[in-house]
Amino acid sequence: MLQVLSSSWALMLGMMLLMVGNGLQGTLLGVRGDIEGFSPFAMSIVMSAYFVGFLGGSRMTPTMIRRVGHVRVFAALGSFISAVLILYPTWTDPWAWTFMRVIIGFCFSGVYVTAESWLNNSADNQNRGKALSLYMIMQMLGIIIAQALLLVADPGGYVLFVIISVLVSVSFAPILLSVSPTPAFEATKPKTLREIMEISPLGCVGMFLLGGVFAAQFGMSAVYGTQVGLT
Repeated sequence: MLQVLSSSWALMLGMMLLMVGNGLQGTLLGVRGDIEGFSPFAMSIVMSAYFVGFLGGSRMTPTMIRRVGHVRVFAALGSFISAVLILYPTWTDPWAWTFMRVIIGFCFSGVYVTAESWLNNSADNQNRGKALSLYMIMQMLGIIIAQALLLVADPGGYVLFVIISVLVSVSFAPILLSVSPTPAFEATKPKTLREIMEISPLGCVGMFLLGGVFAAQFGMSAVYGTQVGLT
C-alpha cells in the first residue's frame, strides 16, 4: 500500500481534496435549499440532475481525452466545476440549480474517468487492487471531512461556496504539477447496455439498485435533515 501511495500520492491527495469539495457541495445545497424555501420535490429534481450529468460525462469523456489528452480535459473540467460552485449562491433558483448540477455532474464524472485511467496506468496486476482500495479510501475520507466544514460558516451566505471552489481549484494543483507521465489512452470498442447485461446480469442489476440507494442517500439526506428540524 505504501508503494502505491509513493507512486501516486499527487493523484490521491488531489482526489481527497476534490471529494472534500464535492461532499460539502451536496450537503450544503440540501441545507441552503431549505433556507431559500425550495420544496423537497424541487430539491429532488436539483439533486437528481447531478446524476444526469454524471451519466453524460461517462459517455463523452473518453472521446474528449482521445482528442486533447488527459491534462487538458482534467484542467478544463476542474475550471468549470470551480466556476459553477461560485454561481450557486448568486442565482438561487431551482431551475438554475438544476442546470448547474447537470454541469457539475458531467464535470465530476469526467474528472473521475480521467483520474482513474491515470491510476490504472500507474498500477500493475500485482498492486491494482491496492491502488483502487487506496483511491476509494481517499474519496470517502474527503467526503467525511467535508461534513465538518459545514460548521465553518453560515450556510445562508457565500463563504462556504467560496471554500468549496477554492478546495476544488487547489485539488488539481498536485495532479497537474506532478512529474508522473500521462497515460496513453487507447481506443476501446464500446459496448451496448444489452451486451453488458449479457456479460454480467447480476452486476448490471446490482449496480442499478446500488446507484438508486447512493443517489437517494447522498442527494436527499441533508434535505431530509432540514425537513425534520435537525440543526
